[in-house]
Amino acid sequence: MTALRIVAPFRPFAPESALHQTLSDFDWMDALTMLVDTATRACQCPVHAITDTETVLPVPTLHYRTSERRLMLWTLEACLRYLESPDFDRDSVMLDVDQLVFEDLAPLRTPNADLTVLVRTTNKHRETGRLILNGVQFWSHSGRKRLVAFYRKALAVARTLPEASIQWGADSEALQILLHPIEIGALVQRDGLTVHFRDATDVLEAFSSAHAVQLAAGAPLVRSRAVLDFRYLRKRSMRPVYERCFQPAEMAS
Repeated sequence: MTALRIVAPFRPFAPESALHQTLSDFDWMDALTMLVDTATRACQCPVHAITDTETVLPVPTLHYRTSERRLMLWTLEACLRYLESPDFDRDSVMLDVDQLVFEDLAPLRTPNADLTVLVRTTNKHRETGRLILNGVQFWSHSGRKRLVAFYRKALAVARTLPEASIQWGADSEALQILLHPIEIGALVQRDGLTVHFRDATDVLEAFSSAHAVQLAAGAPLVRSRAVLDFRYLRKRSMRPVYERCFQPAEMAS
């Protein structure tokens, strides 16, 4: 077993953003179950959802008292509560629930970095300025105090953002504000942290039209990264991919 813990913030919320409203029929609880199962198998380490004290989830769960009731703000607060807690007793990886894990994430940790964040490098994202992808973050236990201070500040910044951001994107936007400027590759000092800005394609790939063709044809799914990310309407392909690539297994308790 590796000295690693994987956590996935999750609490059911009524859809606010246009994206979530379009996906109102998507089974997020099922997605969480699939993520936890695949991460447990791939990484052979503790995998937990993190949520509030009232929510009951069908996976191993860490419960914390939270006060935010907007998804983007709550996500930052849930991460902060974990970082503050005695449960943060080892290096940890935070994952979004709409992902499947195919390979061990432990070797992808960056030595000497308090925080590793993924950065999108396409022209599209450079033009929009939305560079940080919050689907995967690496947190070093040795940087615990610094990470707690940083996440407290990130939550405070997120609360001041425009309504459109609070509906969608404030969790990554707050980090981008505090971590600016972004320099891919090197270890840099930002807001009291040693930060590694890692090219997102080193760690994850998005489920693509090519994957959809392979899935429909019954062909092997060709992928090259540890994490497969299901974006927007392609979230609906998460269950078929899981059933194709993973034999059913009883959820770890």
